[in-house]
Amino acid sequence: MQGRAPVDAPRDPTGETARRGYVFDDHFVKRYDEKLLDDVAGHVVRRKLPGWARLAAEVNRRRDEYDAIVTWSERVTLALMAVQGISRQGKPHVPMMYWFSRPSVQPFMRAFASNLRGIVTWSSVQRRFATEKLGFPREKLYLVKHFVDQLFWSPRTNAPEPDMIASAGAEMRDYPTLLEAMRGTDLRCHIATDHVRVDRLGFGRRVSASEYAKQAGKNVAIGRLSPVELRDLYSRSRFVVVPVRRSDTDNGVTVILEAMAMGKPVICSKTEGQVDVIEEGVTGFYVPVGDPVALRKAMLSLWNEPERAAAMGRAGRAHVEKHHTLEKFSADVVRAVHAAVDGRPASRDGSLV
Repeated sequence: MQGRAPVDAPRDPTGETARRGYVFDDHFVKRYDEKLLDDVAGHVVRRKLPGWARLAAEVNRRRDEYDAIVTWSERVTLALMAVQGISRQGKPHVPMMYWFSRPSVQPFMRAFASNLRGIVTWSSVQRRFATEKLGFPREKLYLVKHFVDQLFWSPRTNAPEPDMIASAGAEMRDYPTLLEAMRGTDLRCHIATDHVRVDRLGFGRRVSASEYAKQAGKNVAIGRLSPVELRDLYSRSRFVVVPVRRSDTDNGVTVILEAMAMGKPVICSKTEGQVDVIEEGVTGFYVPVGDPVALRKAMLSLWNEPERAAAMGRAGRAHVEKHHTLEKFSADVVRAVHAAVDGRPASRDGSLV
């Protein structure tokens, strides 16, 4: 099975010093390393294609080496769908996808998705779009819960008393609303990013964090952090704010789960797509999109109730340990792939029968 390209990173099974991304790859026996494409001989035109297109073409050329092909990259997935659809050759293909409503994805789904053996996703909203709007068979679309490395992102022993709040991430973030909500408060906040990526009609626009720094008060710092530094930031924060723009995707899910795994409650914008993780009033709060007054009220309320914040954080950690561990996600994906290849249908809600 063809999975993501392995990442060169320390293998720390304790999760104390390094994130354990290799856990997912280890669940798949065969992996394909994109760096091998540097040595691939072939037609000169193919060698000049971008890496994702070359990878799709090379995987299809070597298809007899695989029992099934699993892709976890939108570009590679769409390219392989097209190659196999046009050539009418290929092995069972089970992609991992989460953004079916994206304008650049929909034409490929309509043209080639019928050739897929199944799809694994982690967004219930996007799963519904794929089945209701694109006509993809519900029984072939398997829903798993998104993951977080619960060992790396975990409460720190002897952690300092929280003295600030945190925000992080780049995808579809609404930091202007957060900055406006921070005005007139004594709260201190660090926004851990160096850019924001805003997607409109399927086209991304990158905005430097320096643009937001011009709007920030003295109580707000903005800058990218390493994973260990970000973990330290979460640790000293009472809660984490995830302000996002209107979207039908699950933007913010990575930061939300990192915060919950650290035992921190989350305040998040209530978007159409972000519905699968936070339990309102138990592990966090939703606030209206783009409403700094409502966001300020929620932040001050939670800041002034530290015992409540701590209890919500414990509930979040327990929820992660039950539903979102890296090991559970990896095992669930493997089960879904085997079910798809074997023709065993997903239940109505997407879970394995």
